[in-house]
Amino acid sequence: MDAWEKAWEKAISGAVAVVDCSEEIPCNPCEEVCRRGAIRIGEDICSPPRYDLELCNGCGRCVSLCPGMAVFLVDRTPGGGRAHVTVPYEMPGEMRETDEVWVMDNEGNPLGKGKIVKTSKMGKKDRTILVTVEVPEEWALKVRGVRIRVMSLEEPDELDGYREEEECYLCRCEEVTDASVRELLAQGFHALNAVRRFSRVGLGYCQGRFCQVMLRGEFSAATSREPGDIGTFRVRPPVRPVKISRLGGEDV
Repeated sequence: MDAWEKAWEKAISGAVAVVDCSEEIPCNPCEEVCRRGAIRIGEDICSPPRYDLELCNGCGRCVSLCPGMAVFLVDRTPGGGRAHVTVPYEMPGEMRETDEVWVMDNEGNPLGKGKIVKTSKMGKKDRTILVTVEVPEEWALKVRGVRIRVMSLEEPDELDGYREEEECYLCRCEEVTDASVRELLAQGFHALNAVRRFSRVGLGYCQGRFCQVMLRGEFSAATSREPGDIGTFRVRPPVRPVKISRLGGEDV
């Protein structure tokens, strides 16, 4: 019988830790925080943890302080095909008892919804919340985390009255729109610097650092040239805007 099978059997009598860590990395907080010595790393700090189920009392300290979130508690005392699983939660958002949350497997896939039966912390300064959820017993060894919501994979509904914007700012510094640039290109302006001088695109605060890529895209579409063959602006120093006081030598 392996460690997980032993943990499953012991969970009938109460909460027990299950360690799902096989990475050979220098890490031993679980060993340090276990007051009963149930988890051991040994002299080689890169060794995977070994744990003694007979010494585990399900306190949850290892769950809260494991940086890899590789420990969880399983409790089968509810019976009736239900089990309690305790996992760490570190994301913003309030977790309240009786709320329903999504329970996730070790790859981040939702198993379904579970009900929160308890939340706790190991200390006042600890930001990690221990969330205990009630789930079907067959999920108990698969649960690795909880989420308040999950991303929908369904196709979004069509929006009534949606209208695509006719134009947008290609150069935000000088408020030059993409429509005005296309108009110049249609009039025969096929030199990058000519469009720049005439429309002031790229002559603003950022000197074209943000609009050059989009401008070359417009040129490419209008002239059938590759964006890399169109060229770039000559950017004059300073490349990044600085205060006049710094150029004048003031120590600020």
